[in-house]
Amino acid sequence: MTREEKTARHQLEALAVDGRGRQLLQLALRGIQTSGRGLTIGCWVKPGGGVAGCVFQHAYWQGVDEGLFETTATANKEIKHLVAERDFHLVMEAIRALDTLGKRRFMRRQGLQRTLDEAAWRDTVERLLVDALAEHAAAPDRSPVPA
Repeated sequence: MTREEKTARHQLEALAVDGRGRQLLQLALRGIQTSGRGLTIGCWVKPGGGVAGCVFQHAYWQGVDEGLFETTATANKEIKHLVAERDFHLVMEAIRALDTLGKRRFMRRQGLQRTLDEAAWRDTVERLLVDALAEHAAAPDRSPVPA
């Protein structure tokens, strides 16, 4: 496992410590596996029609499909409502770690253009999500209990 993969895994595991963070990662994993949409790096939605998105865009799409998120809101707003404010920085740190990993390990030069090796990227992201969720499957939830 490369340093970039270890960093990304660590950031995802930090999210998985909390119940709502685990829920977000579970949404992302289900979305990536079932949506049929592409998985990108470096942006929420791939330019040109929203046919691909980053890990957390997939979580949003899946949350919309499951009725957890509103379709009129933005992904960022809905994710901020799901993950406790004190933990939203963990989402941003995970995004940065995944972007670094994707850009360094999964971008390929084809002539003058750089393209993403989407199959290898998807496999790696799925494995990182599964590992983070498995590591904290029985972790105590730090979320406040509603009164």
